Amino acid sequence: MKSDRTDEKHQQAPALDIRIGGFRMTVQSMPVRLLTVLMTCGGSAFTAWFTSR
Repeated sequence: MKSDRTDEKHQQAPALDIRIGGFRMTVQSMPVRLLTVLMTCGGSAFTAWFTSR
């Protein structure tokens, strides 16, 4: 039988927990590949916008 300590050790706090009114979104782990793609595209778009001013 597992002890309560072992169960608590494997449970992690969520990486992101958003609560707005009745809406709640919990993300257990950050999607690294998605964040990488979004940040790359965002950085490129910002650079293009900033240099065209």
